[in-house]
Amino acid sequence: MSNDIPTTIAPITTPRQFPEPVFAHLPEIDGFLWVSQARRAFSVDGSGLTAAVLDTGLNTQHVDFKGRIVAQRNYTADNGGDENDATDGDGHGTNVGGIIVANGDHKGIAPGANILPIKVLGNNGSGSFAAVKDALQWVLDNQEKYNISVVCMSLGAGNNATSDENLENDGIRKLIQKLRRKRVPVCIAAGNDYFTHNSSQGMAYPGIIRECVSVGAVYDADEGSFSYGSGAVANSTRPGQITPFSQRLHQSVNRVTRTDIFAPGAPVTSSGKDGEHGESVQHGTSQATPVTAGVLLLIQEFHKRITGEMPRIGDLVTWIRRGGVKIVDGDDEDDNVQHTGQTFIHIDALSALDATRRALHKRMLEMDD
Repeated sequence: MSNDIPTTIAPITTPRQFPEPVFAHLPEIDGFLWVSQARRAFSVDGSGLTAAVLDTGLNTQHVDFKGRIVAQRNYTADNGGDENDATDGDGHGTNVGGIIVANGDHKGIAPGANILPIKVLGNNGSGSFAAVKDALQWVLDNQEKYNISVVCMSLGAGNNATSDENLENDGIRKLIQKLRRKRVPVCIAAGNDYFTHNSSQGMAYPGIIRECVSVGAVYDADEGSFSYGSGAVANSTRPGQITPFSQRLHQSVNRVTRTDIFAPGAPVTSSGKDGEHGESVQHGTSQATPVTAGVLLLIQEFHKRITGEMPRIGDLVTWIRRGGVKIVDGDDEDDNVQHTGQTFIHIDALSALDATRRALHKRMLEMDD
């Protein structure tokens, strides 16, 4: 399992999109993770907070984002190189953004939150780590101005690492560390190349960075069978089943760089790049990552209302794992990859918020003693 990381001029590949004629919708994620119940029970929807989405941009004309795009940035040559035009010509970023904050034709996980699209990937789906680094620096510099509370990065290098020990001086890692100190979680896809890497445990860079929140993908319903461009095949699917493409790293291999959480990532219908009412269906850890970012927004809103401050990243990860559902890799998977036999955790919105509530209640009792 190689831990070599591509240089900053290597292209970033977005997790692949698949054209299968499926009809899954965000409501399936909602029902699987108890999202609507969580929003109602805890009176949260992400209001007052902003998600920065580093991706292919955003369909800024879509009704799903009306009135909630606080700014936009472009670090590609697309759109005439206009730094203030993050228009999405690929569709990946729009799908991802919709999963987090859509509130129109579709309803995302945190439909009251704002969105700040940052185009680091071109309309051809590739980009550079230099652009990602510049974008993260901009987020750091403008975090307070736009109240950015979570960063979503559904991108990766395509490699398969088990450790980040060779990344001590990596510029992107240093920026993630700085954002972590400001209590801004950076959610990053684990990668879509489990089959490609011969079922070896690991994650792609930069998801392998220990200071981020790394996310793998599961199915949220019985959707039938799927064949993916990488060669991975799911013969059948069930709720909570790890997708055959999702990279994964159990804590028994490396506790500090494990895959933190799994979330629904296939198939997901969300906002599309074409017109005010565009729609798209995509599969990937790219889709699981914004699901997680959306749940973190809900927890942040609740925590801030109760305590007056944002939660620490370590606490956020503890709560989504403590409130998560255990899944065994290999107990019901029906695919063409080998399985670790290890227990991972998929996110549950209602239980994660309840874990937050219980932790805060315990702290308040301890303060009274």
